[in-house]
Amino acid sequence: MCGIAGIVNLNGQPVGEDALVRMRDAMEHRGPDDSGTWIDGAVGLAHRRLSILDLSSLGHQPMLSPDGRMAIVLNGEIFNFVELRRELEQRGHVFRSESDTEVLLRLWQVEGASCLDKLIGMYGFAIWDRDRHRLVAARDRAGIKPFYYMSDGSTFLFGSEMKALLAHPDARARLDARGLSDILFNGYALEQRTLLDGVHSLPPGHLLVVEDGRIDVRPYWSVEYRYDHARTFEDTVAELETLLDDAVRMHCRSDAPIGAHLSGGLDSSTVAALSAVHRPGLRTFSIRFDDGPAYDESAYARAVARRIGSTHEELTPKPLALERLLPFLIHHVEYPATDTAIAYFNATRLARRHVTVALTGHGGDEVFGGYAAQFEVGLGRAGDEPHGGMGRGPEPAWKRLAFLLRTEGVLGLPRRLLNRLSSGGGRTPEDDWIARHATGIIAHDSPALTRSFRKQVAGYSPVEAYIGAFRNAPTDELFDRCLHHDLRTYLPSLLHVEDRTSMALSLESRVPLLDHRLIEFAATVPPRTKVPDNRSKQLIRAVMRNRLPDEVLNRRNKGAFPVPVAEWTAGPFAAFARSVLLSERTLDRGVYRPAWIRACVDSGRNVFGLLSFEIWCRLFLDRDRELLDDVRAFGHELRQEVGLRSVPAARLQHA
Repeated sequence: MCGIAGIVNLNGQPVGEDALVRMRDAMEHRGPDDSGTWIDGAVGLAHRRLSILDLSSLGHQPMLSPDGRMAIVLNGEIFNFVELRRELEQRGHVFRSESDTEVLLRLWQVEGASCLDKLIGMYGFAIWDRDRHRLVAARDRAGIKPFYYMSDGSTFLFGSEMKALLAHPDARARLDARGLSDILFNGYALEQRTLLDGVHSLPPGHLLVVEDGRIDVRPYWSVEYRYDHARTFEDTVAELETLLDDAVRMHCRSDAPIGAHLSGGLDSSTVAALSAVHRPGLRTFSIRFDDGPAYDESAYARAVARRIGSTHEELTPKPLALERLLPFLIHHVEYPATDTAIAYFNATRLARRHVTVALTGHGGDEVFGGYAAQFEVGLGRAGDEPHGGMGRGPEPAWKRLAFLLRTEGVLGLPRRLLNRLSSGGGRTPEDDWIARHATGIIAHDSPALTRSFRKQVAGYSPVEAYIGAFRNAPTDELFDRCLHHDLRTYLPSLLHVEDRTSMALSLESRVPLLDHRLIEFAATVPPRTKVPDNRSKQLIRAVMRNRLPDEVLNRRNKGAFPVPVAEWTAGPFAAFARSVLLSERTLDRGVYRPAWIRACVDSGRNVFGLLSFEIWCRLFLDRDRELLDDVRAFGHELRQEVGLRSVPAARLQHA
């Protein structure tokens, strides 16, 4: 796990050393163990290293091929590098290091882009070919690791984080109105957009080529649904057990200390149990909050830890000063923070005190069917888990009505009700899916937003971009169309938060359940076999029936990763929230109507979301120096808390 960055001057001008170093060191948290920079005229590559495989200096990046023709920077891990290296050695290749980076570079030399079909891993990498004057970059199939890029026609920039791009002296930070419209509609920017105008995210499973001044982005992988209707449930379970065990085995490869997050849910428990077989003495980590039973799942986690024999660590985090924690998290997440980010970060704080690598259970719900909405829309009936991790019960109707009257007015409320009634007839599965996942807010028609901002959106609607992965899923099975959408549209937002919150303290997070072999296997299993008896993740339950406690296997009350942010913003940090949201600076931002903001503050609704957005604006648009300085100081305190050392001095190479 590392941070990568690069510059390709399309106009042929030499790359400036200072600019490249600034881009690299904007991500020093991603690589506290080593740093490197390589410049070849109009091209520059940079790297921050968190040493996981081959801890020696032989794993230093940027790494050059033996003939000097190619240079690579890699963020992430190629988990099957041992098998790939063995294959290359049989073909006569000799290696200097024990790193997966050298294996990937050598494989690319031999097979080019077709080698992507052989990779099992999580990665974002870029390779410069000096002979062809071509940069090729790729992102892993599930989008576990990030890759951002931007170009103004004369300069192409890329990096593992948007902060790296903004560190270039020619970069300008402007709000992308459509990106914010996406977030208001579904919580995450869609397609290749981000919240920053001109900054794009390379989609999962895609390849990017920069050559002759052109930028070409194309897919190299997609999910194919080829159902095996003849295979029995028992045979399906046996095949999955072999694949699942092998995926976890490979994800346990590390020369640095490794552990596993353990929430007490089926997915994290499965990963932890299988990891304990391949890594004896495994450490497991869980967190809880003293704010009621809804925020405490520790009993399930302890039961699993006892069963698998792990050394279990548990933390009850007290709320850190939100006025410092929230800007820190937003700076790292690069989006307005959610309560999920706080939960993940607290898990990171605990794990990083003991290990450098932590395995998680992400992906089980999206690959094997674990959300209630998937059953409601895909099978026409409710699943066995009441909330499926997608939220809690509705707010009282009287309270919502009072809020709408204050914010939309006497005339605006009837219009909203008429729109709701007029859309009630002839509903499609797509309509039902959107109703269960999205807010339904269309920015250009939202009374919460200023007239000037709605004009910037220029009539844009995120609906088509949002529903595309559902509508275009290559299967006629409605249940699998639901899973395909969650895999392609919802899951990337979770992976984004997991990557940023873990890397904020230089912890590598791994997700074995998103091994692409498991995704491809699940796509061969028809829904009637995947979720028999309308039971979520029945295949995983069957694989683990003799490995986990019954109370975990039969658990039906697993929800989201809860954090009591509403209680915090209404209690100890209410004054902080009011001081930010009611400030002249916020009210004059030009995005939300001041009356809307005041109504939210008075009612206690949307406070955390509005607060997060305003802090994001101050960090990324205003570049508030005082706030950024405090983020860095707070980060230094947190790194000291978990025992991280300082980052070594830069090393620069020229071709």
